[in-house]
Amino acid sequence: MSKSMTQSVDPREDVDQLVGRFLKDLERQETSAKTRRAYRLDLLHFANWLARTVGDTFSPEAVTPTDVREYRGYLLNVEHRQPATVNRRLAALRRFFQWAKAIGLAKELPTENVKGVASSPRAPHWLEKRDVDRLIRTVERHGNTRDLAIVLTLRHTGIRVSELSSLRLGDVDISERKGTLTVRSGKGGKFRALPLNVDARRAITGYLEVRPTSSDDHLFIGQRGQGVSSRAVELLVTKYGRLAGLEDVTPHTLRHSFGKHALDAGADLVSVSTLLGHQRLETTAIYTTPSKRDLERVVEKLEQEASSR
Repeated sequence: MSKSMTQSVDPREDVDQLVGRFLKDLERQETSAKTRRAYRLDLLHFANWLARTVGDTFSPEAVTPTDVREYRGYLLNVEHRQPATVNRRLAALRRFFQWAKAIGLAKELPTENVKGVASSPRAPHWLEKRDVDRLIRTVERHGNTRDLAIVLTLRHTGIRVSELSSLRLGDVDISERKGTLTVRSGKGGKFRALPLNVDARRAITGYLEVRPTSSDDHLFIGQRGQGVSSRAVELLVTKYGRLAGLEDVTPHTLRHSFGKHALDAGADLVSVSTLLGHQRLETTAIYTTPSKRDLERVVEKLEQEASSR
């Protein structure tokens, strides 16, 4: 049992002292400093709201479920906070009141029956096709044969960066008219065979013709003659993204773009799920969530139809 649970309790103590005791107990439990800072700000925000709204100083034994529900409504309807922020602040209150009850500061948990806020699924960050083309042109102009093969492989197969960095020479089978990439390090230990389109085949073939001689049989080799790391791939994709004038482009962005574009082209959910190596269709279904640009297109189309009447 932590020291704070054996100390005498004064329900009238100052809110800063009270929160400080709570945070010290969290520190003994090896909670991260970042989490403790967030809890402190969230608890003080609630205490300030309580003082302004109810006129009471923050006392754990006096806080009721109604107070917590009204605070939830205040965050949503007055401050217009996002569901993630509201749920984080409610989580901070739950943790605090569990501690307060354990040391005798509160008899009940006022947060117990206050539900969090359901959030709508957010569309993953993917690139428009024109932005993908801009990225590829940038690699063609400023990159080398290996980097182009890496970017085109990510773009046309949707594999994870860890899967790409684990590829071996024997995992590639390319003939004149078709090609296959075998992923042996997928999630859950599963492997899958992915078809390579003509752009990916040409890029990989071009790289293999100039690939440095190495005892390492990884497909993509780094400067030291060893397999290129996932981190190195992330850095090079981000670098070319910035050169192309695109922010926050990562290998995962290209994976999301592959899934989105495949569904937009008419591929069925099961096929895209298989290509991406998802274990559940629900994971793939996130690509059916409209992005901001998708919604803008709908409005633009309606405007065009209205003006043509």
